[in-house]
Amino acid sequence: MTPVSRATVEGRAYLDLQNKARRDGRTTDELIQLYALEGFLARLSVSTYVDQLVLKGGVLLAAFGDRRPTRDVDLAGIDLDNDASHVLGVVQAVASTAPAVADGLVFDIASAHAEVIRDSDEYSGVRVSINVTLASARAASHVDVSVGDPIWPAPQDVAVPRLLDGPDIEVLGYPMEMALAEKIVTAAQRGTASTRWRDFGDIWTLSHNHALRGGDLQAAIEQVAAHRDADLDALERALVGYAELAQTKWAQWRRKLKLDQLPAEFADVLTGCIELVDPVLRGEVRDKTWDPSARSWS
Repeated sequence: MTPVSRATVEGRAYLDLQNKARRDGRTTDELIQLYALEGFLARLSVSTYVDQLVLKGGVLLAAFGDRRPTRDVDLAGIDLDNDASHVLGVVQAVASTAPAVADGLVFDIASAHAEVIRDSDEYSGVRVSINVTLASARAASHVDVSVGDPIWPAPQDVAVPRLLDGPDIEVLGYPMEMALAEKIVTAAQRGTASTRWRDFGDIWTLSHNHALRGGDLQAAIEQVAAHRDADLDALERALVGYAELAQTKWAQWRRKLKLDQLPAEFADVLTGCIELVDPVLRGEVRDKTWDPSARSWS
């Protein structure tokens, strides 16, 4: 195999990611996966679909300053047909768009294929898988597109920082209240049957790092719950016994993703989530603001 050289854009990107992985205690494959998702967003930002695909999910957290590992990019479609073949064509068109800044990524358009994914209480949409190469490395990227979900408040401009040097990637994204609302409703719906550790970790992280408007968060939760026809119970009641039940799997997930910034004890995570969420579900904070330092509404 020919050694990777810094003489090419793709070679420099690969070697820089390799060095960053060593410094950060991550794997090169993990960072290449994130870099490929970032590359898709860079192409989206200059494509004709920039106003029709709204960033959500794990990659959005980077725009909030709370990046975590993820293997897919989640997008909400606006004025898009949710037919799998149509979404496939949209993703292929975006991946074919030349980015404003060369990144060395090559998206294999012919490899792209779509499948419908369904989740009875949380998600339905289309997943497009596409192969990507960077120098000698190969990654399989996944783009999940949902259509018809409410977005409230309205989508906002977000700037996603790059793993390597370069200007932020500017796309439309979920407001933070809406990003939280989807995770909160899912947690309340699934109760102790949930295995979406990332949702609890994200709620805990965002609530520790950001102020939130109570009225906006309550309205966003109401929008999501109405769309899913969900009756929500307080998290404290919905998650009785969950801390003990899920501690082992939480610890395994946290260790696997090397998320040392999250509490080791799942009970501490749930306490943080309940502190934020239950006053909202009880309708007590519509005119209040969440203080992440004090861990309270005021």
